[in-house]
Amino acid sequence: MSDVTVAERLRRLAPGFAAAEQKVARTLFASGMIAGLETVAGLAARANVSGPTVLRMTAKLGFARYDDFQKELRSELEERKQSPLSLHAAGRSAVGGTLGKCSSIFSEGVVNSFARLSQGDFERIVDCLCDLKKSVVLSGGRVSNLAAQMLYLHLYQMRPGIRMIQPATQTRRDQLLDIDKRTVFVIFDFRRYEKESVSLARSAKEQGAEILLFTDPWQSPIARFADFVISAEVSSPSAYDSLVPTFALLEAVYTEVFERLDKKALERVTRLEQLRTGFEWDADTHIPSTNS
Repeated sequence: MSDVTVAERLRRLAPGFAAAEQKVARTLFASGMIAGLETVAGLAARANVSGPTVLRMTAKLGFARYDDFQKELRSELEERKQSPLSLHAAGRSAVGGTLGKCSSIFSEGVVNSFARLSQGDFERIVDCLCDLKKSVVLSGGRVSNLAAQMLYLHLYQMRPGIRMIQPATQTRRDQLLDIDKRTVFVIFDFRRYEKESVSLARSAKEQGAEILLFTDPWQSPIARFADFVISAEVSSPSAYDSLVPTFALLEAVYTEVFERLDKKALERVTRLEQLRTGFEWDADTHIPSTNS
């Protein structure tokens, strides 16, 4: 029906719903969208609303019939559960060489990911990261931690108050100790979502932090309480989801952060370069002698 998932449409439209319809939306998010597979009566009972309220809400999402809503949702839930093994099996029948497939899939993923992020949301996210009165704490999952580290390394050069949660030093939960309402908590969580990441984000939210989530189109459970959500495509010709669109979005984010911070960012980078003097390899001073 649309390149935009049910969860993503629900998140965008829910603020404009009537109070009873928002109860249905909260019920769906709380169940990871699985409650939508119940009958109209079953979902209505869960949300403590009437059947017509459920139908009005699904109509606002663009579905003429509740069956259409469930069909779309069922398909998305199946995609969300994809593992490397199932992705590999599905991709074996793809035609074309590896370079051609990668070029096409990754290019389309980047274009679709940028189209999904509105200019208004992008501006608000950058505003949040440029607020020097707030600290920024980042965390990721098994693989998405690489994306979190990339954003951390760039933001660290541009502004103070940047910290990466390090699983190797102490438990991730212990590192939430100093998080409060002056914190922006940036979390990366992609399909086959990690329970610990959801718990970390929820704890940070309860401590007053603003939550910025990077996730896939099916959206991590964190999306239901996050302040900002960036959804990136993960399509890939291989057995593994791709982070290419995510990295492209990150480059757009920190490019704009640098522009906004301007002189403050330049001054910090200059100081950093001065600190590095004497610690970097200089090929000109380490030319091997030709004398025996």
